[in-house]
Amino acid sequence: MKKCYFSFFFLLVIFLNFSCKKPDITPAFLLLTEEDFKDCIQVDNFNQVHDTNYDIEELNVIKQQNFRDVLVSINGKELGYWQLPCRIPLLPNYSGKNNIRIIPCVRVPNISLSATPYLFLTPIEQFFEMEKEGEYRWSNIKFEYTKGVNFPILETFSQTTLFKPLDTLFNTPLEIDKEMNVGKIALEDSMNFFNVVTPFYTLNGHGERQFWEMSYKCEFGEMVTYLDFKNAATGVFHQDLIVLPATTGWKKVYINLSDVISWACGPADKLLVRFGISGYTNPDYPKATFYFDNIKIITMYAPY
Repeated sequence: MKKCYFSFFFLLVIFLNFSCKKPDITPAFLLLTEEDFKDCIQVDNFNQVHDTNYDIEELNVIKQQNFRDVLVSINGKELGYWQLPCRIPLLPNYSGKNNIRIIPCVRVPNISLSATPYLFLTPIEQFFEMEKEGEYRWSNIKFEYTKGVNFPILETFSQTTLFKPLDTLFNTPLEIDKEMNVGKIALEDSMNFFNVVTPFYTLNGHGERQFWEMSYKCEFGEMVTYLDFKNAATGVFHQDLIVLPATTGWKKVYINLSDVISWACGPADKLLVRFGISGYTNPDYPKATFYFDNIKIITMYAPY
């Protein structure tokens, strides 16, 4: 009987030992930095792929981005959004190759403060053989624009600008700062307000991803971005987008236009849209200079 109890106890200990053994979750790490994403867009064959004829200056504007976030996947499993720089823990297959997939992200103020995948670019993938606690870097990160991407507006501020005063009598014009090769509006004294717009453009109303992207700077004034829509039934109607607060340095803004343009289009396939920016000075600072650079409207057919 004692021998039987001993055998049972021995088997129980072995069972508990194996059943309580924890899985090995020792990670490897992927390192990504902001430097990795500087000049990360390849545009050498953009004209050939997209059947366009942009010059070097325009292509330089097309590739200018300011990515601060990234969406990472390993072997088909998303690891979430990471703000650069980041050290991402991975649980890879240590006995074989692992497929890492990344796509840059942007923060869209009229949607939320969370990161949104920048789906105008094709994600890139790379295979890694990994060891536990190893650290791995991505070599030569280069993205390309997805086929079907278009730029209805590409403002380089090289010679002139598309943005004209809405009221030519009482509006301050947008000028070209030839030293910095950027747009500039200077307000002072009684000229404490501006309102500039583009011509009307025909855009698709449905099934499109559409962003307004722009770099800007103004220390003592605020701006409002907006759209004007025009159709035969209602004439021109106005839609404010977002407020751009004062800033001491250059900022990059990404404005998602897809939903508002689809809403304004209604049952029609296309509509006329113009893009506007208005601004004013802070009462405590009667002088303010607004700067603009790399303004572009980007669209891509993407049925939802």
